[in-house]
Amino acid sequence: MSDPAAGTAAPPVRRTSYRELLANRRFILYTLSSTAAATGYSVYAISIPWLALDVSKSLFLVGLVLFAEFGVYTLTFLVAPWVDRAGNKRTIFLLCYPVQAVAAAGIGIGLADHALGPGLLLALVVVISFLWDFAWAANNIVPRLLLPSDQLFRAEGLRGLLSGLTQLGGNAVGAALVVLVSPSGGMFLYAALLAVGTGFAALVSLPQASAVARAPARFWSEFREGWQYFGRRTRGSLFSLGLVELVQGLFAAAPTLLITAIAFRVLSGSSAAYTTLFVAWVVGGVIVGLALGELNPRGRIGAILLVSLVAQGALVLAALAVAPHLLFGAILWLLIGGAASAYVSAKYVFLQGAFPPEALGRITSNLYLFTGISSAVGALALGEVATSWSPVAFGALVGVGFLLAGAMVLATPAIRRLTF
Repeated sequence: MSDPAAGTAAPPVRRTSYRELLANRRFILYTLSSTAAATGYSVYAISIPWLALDVSKSLFLVGLVLFAEFGVYTLTFLVAPWVDRAGNKRTIFLLCYPVQAVAAAGIGIGLADHALGPGLLLALVVVISFLWDFAWAANNIVPRLLLPSDQLFRAEGLRGLLSGLTQLGGNAVGAALVVLVSPSGGMFLYAALLAVGTGFAALVSLPQASAVARAPARFWSEFREGWQYFGRRTRGSLFSLGLVELVQGLFAAAPTLLITAIAFRVLSGSSAAYTTLFVAWVVGGVIVGLALGELNPRGRIGAILLVSLVAQGALVLAALAVAPHLLFGAILWLLIGGAASAYVSAKYVFLQGAFPPEALGRITSNLYLFTGISSAVGALALGEVATSWSPVAFGALVGVGFLLAGAMVLATPAIRRLTF
């Protein structure tokens, strides 16, 4: 493993293929498990705001539920030491998914029986979100346990493809259940998909990250050790990357908000226009993710991070110029989605490939703390800006924001030289 901050070229790698990845039985079983859970979450994500409104008839509870959900997600860095300590990561899925399924079913039953009050709803949302912290951290470790480094970009590309499909399919099914059944239908489907995810997880045999996982656990020493990766001279790029995440995270929700603003203020409130732009954005991300898997650019991580951020900024500004023209807009949003996918894929593949598996839960979760805090602040602020500003002014702010994040990468040699 090369030092990701040292500026040396990545070692030569053997030629691999997606066929080889798909022939890995353990990886496929794990992927089926995580995809079932992710599809369920897509159903949950579109159902829970309407459900909260149905319970209280108040948008305040909707905001409170979303704040509780995403607030709990930022606590992942606190549970990561336990995730890294787990000898078999499969245990995390086998414990978390069933309890989440029970909590989701409890929400559905409570709503159907008219026994679900705001307090109980908030409590069950917190339970589901807190357990997702464990599962999310484990999901960032498992690919590195099952695959060699030269297959990580392919795995990320496949995950991007499945994520795009589950995002579109899960949201569509969840919306249909809200309309045709009730929000409780989404909760029952979420519980069922978590049960499916549990079943596939039970079939996966996962190797241990390290024999040290059997040593006596000392939470605070391992918590500090996780943060030391952000301060060591040879890993100083992680702290610099965290600073970039603080800026980039502020605009993480911006594409969805900007697509919505363009569709409803520039394109006459057309739901077809919204769907076209949103699908183009998702498809662009899928295409670029699969392409990076084929190219496997392990030696150009820093360059990908730089180009993707600058491209997002420039393309957003260009999308504003062609906003009244749906076809040209769709093409640009396809490219914006591709640039966004390149940034996320390069970031997580770098973490998985450059750092020891036994520390990955803490490293990815600690980095997410930068992202999560700024994303939560950005979502609140940008929601207000998108409401009160014109789409052109809002989009200009977003484009400049991505360009600023790109300028930070350009000014930071430790990030530009990232490789593994």
